[in-house]
Amino acid sequence: MNCYDCAINHVMTPAVAVCHDCGAGICADHATTAAHRLTKIVPLGRNVPIKPAARIIRCHTCSAATSAAKIA
Repeated sequence: MNCYDCAINHVMTPAVAVCHDCGAGICADHATTAAHRLTKIVPLGRNVPIKPAARIIRCHTCSAATSAAKIA
């Protein structure tokens, strides 16, 4: 699989990951990582964070869209 963002610019670069949101193949240059905070429910209905945080890999497009959604 090749990087989608590179391919639209007519460059064939092997993908090293798949975007968590859109499923596009992405190379190391087009990948961004973010922490994904998982929680578990304990007695009395409390949410407790699980450590360490999980990792999400996104393409630049989905990363920008996620950031924009948090601001709005």
